[in-house]
Amino acid sequence: MDKKLKKQIIFCISFYFVFFAILMAIGTFCDLEINKAVFDYENSFGVFLGRWGMHPMYILPTIAYSMLIAAYHPIDEAFDIAISVFPFFKYLKNNKITHFICFVLLHALYAFFVYEAFKSSNDFLNNVMSITNGYNLQDLLINGGWSKTPAVIMWTVLRIAFVLIFVIFFAKLDKKYKKALEFMAIAGLAVYYGSDIINVLKAHFHRIRFREMVAYSNGLVNEDGWSSRGGNTLLKEWVKTTDFSAFDRWYRIGNDMGVYSDATSFPSGHTSAAAVSMLLPPLFVKCKALNKYFVPAFFTGFAYTLSVGISRLFRGAHYLTDISSAAIIIFAMILVIVGIMNIFERISENRKDKYYEKEGL
Repeated sequence: MDKKLKKQIIFCISFYFVFFAILMAIGTFCDLEINKAVFDYENSFGVFLGRWGMHPMYILPTIAYSMLIAAYHPIDEAFDIAISVFPFFKYLKNNKITHFICFVLLHALYAFFVYEAFKSSNDFLNNVMSITNGYNLQDLLINGGWSKTPAVIMWTVLRIAFVLIFVIFFAKLDKKYKKALEFMAIAGLAVYYGSDIINVLKAHFHRIRFREMVAYSNGLVNEDGWSSRGGNTLLKEWVKTTDFSAFDRWYRIGNDMGVYSDATSFPSGHTSAAAVSMLLPPLFVKCKALNKYFVPAFFTGFAYTLSVGISRLFRGAHYLTDISSAAIIIFAMILVIVGIMNIFERISENRKDKYYEKEGL
């Protein structure tokens, strides 16, 4: 890695954390006042990103598993990789029974990748189609008079085609790109499954959303007396007639007081999903041919994360500390995961070199 790229990486990482740390500090003291000032429930920017902002998280597993499928390693190649790191694998390779068992396990693993890619495509396509027309293709066909069986078949074919497009695209890439993509696919999946920490924190802090207080104070309640926005519009002027006594700073445990139906404000799920786009900069670092685009990739991910976060303020879904904490947590997770993987990769490469030198390869 050249010095220029190192300086760019250090600057960008520092900029990201300092920026959101400043927002976190400001929000710690001014969360409620900021939301009162910017609340605009029907703001078109807020509505648009509220619907589409989480898509990096929705599509991540499909792309990651498709990358792993495209980077398929035949059994002998897989053995060579394993032996270079763990020399005892050569005994498994040379034995017919263990060779066959490893062959079966390897292809069972790739079958799992195929299954997960297909399964995750359902969530992404379902979300996209339900946003655009309220139904997925299967439901549209059934509503249009199709019987269930052909409708299910068409929906299944669409999902298979969607995954195949990614697999074929990645399979046609140069080998030097495949290695980086395989690395980032594993890192991406680690971030995807690890991001559930956001939901754990939501359940722990139990913070009342701004818009729930607006809804409840202005008569939008269900038959049980809980806040219920439903399909109603929350007016900006309602802020003046809202009781904000249930508001708590981010570091305190909230209390829904038995009337607020959504106490999952801290941290922001939409912002954490958007911050998954910060996987792009490490990918551009791993691919030497893309190093020169690292800074644009970084600021694209940064701008997207910030934009989705701001959109959540307009909608009264989150506070400034909610979006800042989510952005910090996910990016920190990405850096830690990529850093650990880089360490293991360097150890693996050193062992490979020693193995090849020993074997005269």
